[in-house]
Amino acid sequence: MRRRTRNQRLYRLGFMALVANFAFDAIPLEAEVEVPNPFIARLGKLPDWSDLDDYQYTITREEFTYLLNHCYARNQEEEYRDLIRIEQDRALILKQSNHPASGWYDLRFRTDSLISATPKRYWRAPTELDGLQPNSTRPLKGVCIAIDPGHIGGRWVIWDDRHFTIGKDTIEVREGEMTLAVARILQRDLSLLGATVALTRNGNHPVTEDRVETLQEEARAYLRNRNKVPSSGAIAKTAKAMFAISSEIRARSDLLNEEFQPDLALCLHFNASPMNMRRPSFQGPNHLDLLINGCYSRGEIEEDDTRFEMLLRILQRIYYEEVRLSDAISRTMKFETRLPSFSYDGTNGMSVNNNDILWARNLLANRVFMCPVVFFELYCMNHHEVHARVQAGEYRGLREFNGTYRKNIYQEYADGITAGLVNYFRHRR
Repeated sequence: MRRRTRNQRLYRLGFMALVANFAFDAIPLEAEVEVPNPFIARLGKLPDWSDLDDYQYTITREEFTYLLNHCYARNQEEEYRDLIRIEQDRALILKQSNHPASGWYDLRFRTDSLISATPKRYWRAPTELDGLQPNSTRPLKGVCIAIDPGHIGGRWVIWDDRHFTIGKDTIEVREGEMTLAVARILQRDLSLLGATVALTRNGNHPVTEDRVETLQEEARAYLRNRNKVPSSGAIAKTAKAMFAISSEIRARSDLLNEEFQPDLALCLHFNASPMNMRRPSFQGPNHLDLLINGCYSRGEIEEDDTRFEMLLRILQRIYYEEVRLSDAISRTMKFETRLPSFSYDGTNGMSVNNNDILWARNLLANRVFMCPVVFFELYCMNHHEVHARVQAGEYRGLREFNGTYRKNIYQEYADGITAGLVNYFRHRR
């Protein structure tokens, strides 16, 4: 009898548990559902979707679809399917890509006109500036320009691996210091031409207050959210990238977007061909390319903050100004540098027009700097001629390299940009 009673009790408890589980499954309680951590970029911030409210009814369906497919989504609808739904009178944007229950942001298209309205933005197109007097010696008067010298110099060069030495008794190549040299020439020359110029950094020191050692927990959380094992090596590598790239560029974007609020930004970089960094050596190619923002992959659009930033660029119609500006500068850059163009394969960079120097690519700086951005990649630093010109430093006049007399490499870089800006603003304002 005792055994039977015990078995009956166990059966009853099991049945009650089964009923309870069935009831829970049949009527889920929203409070009990676990919401996954949002899928965001490294050190990204949760987007406030209400910030798009200012763009309601400002863009037509046709223009929104054109910009998204032509420049921003690498393979058009394939990249944003189930993330952005384009309907007749609105676009529905998923707020959290890994949690559809979070809902959709409802962006209404402009339907009472075939022309999109002027969007909210802090930057000004050339046509919005005061006109120039004929033959003005200050063609950039009233233009606000931000210059971002890529990377960091001094003792901080070790954190982003943009430094190397080739040969004995040579000067170490340090990209962060080279871009700052170009930026200072540009600041001087563009100011003389009437522009208001601001640098995102003025020395060889990080703008961000973060450091690799303070980003360990963020690195661990980022790896876990990406379903990667947070090993000590992976954490160290991720924290290093977070400091040198993510945190540093985001700190510069805060300055640019909140304080400078320029009409355009120039992101200065030198290029380099792939090589073994333990044994640096000369490589063959040397080329020039200018980048605007675009060519987002599916994985990038899935990041909630990246998707939000892409939409802000579309809604402000930044693309048109970037293309016109880059086209003008590319011509004078090609004339000054005499460099051939570089070609991308359509994976991480794609063509947007018939200019073989201009490519769309999604980089952090040209995404989070919320104005027209021209991103420069030129002079492969491990090319033998470029290396020789870096060794020569900032000399005056001309010197011969491979049978051609050249300005110093920093002045040549800056002159190509300056001439392009002057030509562009003379003709556009």
